[in-house]
Amino acid sequence: MNVMQPTLSTPRLLLRPYSAADAPAACRLAGDIRIADTTMAIPHPYTMKTAEAWIATHAKGFEQKTEMIFAVETKSDNQLTGTVSLLNISGTDARAELGYWISVDNWGKGFCTEAVLRLIQFATEELGITRITALCFARNPASARVMEKAGLKREGCLVQHLFKNGRYEDLLLYGLVLPGRHG
Repeated sequence: MNVMQPTLSTPRLLLRPYSAADAPAACRLAGDIRIADTTMAIPHPYTMKTAEAWIATHAKGFEQKTEMIFAVETKSDNQLTGTVSLLNISGTDARAELGYWISVDNWGKGFCTEAVLRLIQFATEELGITRITALCFARNPASARVMEKAGLKREGCLVQHLFKNGRYEDLLLYGLVLPGRHG
C-alpha cells in the first residue's frame, strides 16, 4: 500500500507535499541570495533545474521514512512561502533533524515558528519522534530564535564545521527531548 504524505494545518499555514508545479516558486524564493546565505544546503545561484531535481527526491525520502519535506503555503493567498522538513529520521532512535527556510518577504511574521511547531507536533504524535535536533549558522540569530521559540535548547557550537561560500562557518546545535522512549 502506498501511503501519501499528509497535509498539516495551522491557523495561517498549510504544510503540504511539494509538487512539480511548485518548482518555479521554489526557484524564485530559494534563489534569493539572502536565503542561500543563511542556510546550509541551498546553493546560489538556485536554478529551475535544481528546484525540479530537489522536489523529485521528496517522494523517495518519504517512502523510505528518512525525510519528510513540506511546502509551507500561506492560507490567506495560497502562495508558497518556504519549507519545513524532518531530515535524517531514525525510527529506531526516535529522532529527526529539523530544517526550514521562509521567503524573505515573510521574515519576521512568525510563519517559520508556526510551521516548525506544527511539524514538531506531527513528528511526536504521528511518528513517535522524541528527539529533535537542528543546526543553524552562528551568525543567524533569527534562525536560533525560531528554535528557541519552538522549545529547543542550545546544546553546543560546532566550530568551523561547514565550508560554504569560501569560508568556514560555526554551527549552533539545538535539541529537544520529548516524553517517550527516551525518558
